Amino acid sequence: MIEYVTTNIRLPKELYREAKPRAAEEEKSLAQVIRESVAQYLVGQRSIELESTADPVTDDWENDPLWLIGTDATIADVTDGSVNHDLYLYSPLSKKARAESRK
Repeated sequence: MIEYVTTNIRLPKELYREAKPRAAEEEKSLAQVIRESVAQYLVGQRSIELESTADPVTDDWENDPLWLIGTDATIADVTDGSVNHDLYLYSPLSKKARAESRK
């Protein structure tokens, strides 16, 4: 069960004049409209805080080089990786040596 705290707030007359008929139109009390507005404001603030604390390294996983491995074999200029994978993994081959191994 929700526990409520009674409080007193002051609203500018114009804001009150707009909120009161809106509450009646939605068949809600003015207090309920104000509670919903405050809740929505707090949720918006939380999302802004979350955006500011976002880690660009972990949040940009689609552009992470590790994630992109295997998506395009031509990026590494390797077309025979399945045949000569041991050479590429365990020995430092230059482009010239790779070219010669393809012959």
